[in-house]
Amino acid sequence: MIPFSREGDDLVASFTTVEVGLLSELLDQLGELLAFRDDSDPALARLVPDAYRDDPEAASEFRRLMADELVGRKEANARALRDSLAEGRVRLSPAQVQSWLRSLTDLRLVIASRLGIENDDDRGADDPFLQDVYGWLGYVQSSILDALED
Repeated sequence: MIPFSREGDDLVASFTTVEVGLLSELLDQLGELLAFRDDSDPALARLVPDAYRDDPEAASEFRRLMADELVGRKEANARALRDSLAEGRVRLSPAQVQSWLRSLTDLRLVIASRLGIENDDDRGADDPFLQDVYGWLGYVQSSILDALED
């Protein structure tokens, strides 16, 4: 990946074919997780957490009222990431930057859940591939944030 940099109001970067394929596959998996909504999946609990941890009844009511909207926004952000990634060279408007940051966070939350990472200090499960993907997604996020600061 050639990191993000600023061009006017936009951010630009380039991704290899392998990186585009990896991001596409991760977005497909995120889409499946959101579509099937298996409440027993800890990754889904990280993506759509309880709003009221000390009040199960209020949490259930909030989830009933808001889960579809929250999931819909996550799906829209993932579509925006996928649509802007099509060519490998990416040009993001300020609105697209927000979609990328949110989707990258969602992807990292799912992987962190799969690795058993709960806190910044956790190493998680010994899965070198997932560890590398988790780190790379963090690098992509960091690249966006660094470009925004410039």
